[in-house]
Amino acid sequence: MNHNGVLTKGEELYEHNYEEYETFREEGTFRMKLDFRSWWNKGANYGLICYFSDPADDTVKKKGFCFRHFADGEEKYTPSDKKIAFEKEQDGTLWDVTIKKTKKGKCTFAAAEKVS
Repeated sequence: MNHNGVLTKGEELYEHNYEEYETFREEGTFRMKLDFRSWWNKGANYGLICYFSDPADDTVKKKGFCFRHFADGEEKYTPSDKKIAFEKEQDGTLWDVTIKKTKKGKCTFAAAEKVS
């Protein structure tokens, strides 16, 4: 785990039962709790996976992918709207997560707004 609480090792993912989380498969805005986050990379491509659960039904577990962006000389990992840098957010916080379909028909983590 790094200083922001992002999981960095495979063993940590297994301890958090990451395999119980599935990708969002429908469009909409969902109230979700951020359970944990982990780094992802494949070759030179990097990202951050956010793992969420439904606060009203903890059997509903979803994951969303944050892309790496560069802005103002800083590396950020955000949903596609580029507004929230999830690598700096706290686990256990509540979010309204917006999922939209891409031109190819796949669901993507489009935006998020923290619930106070």
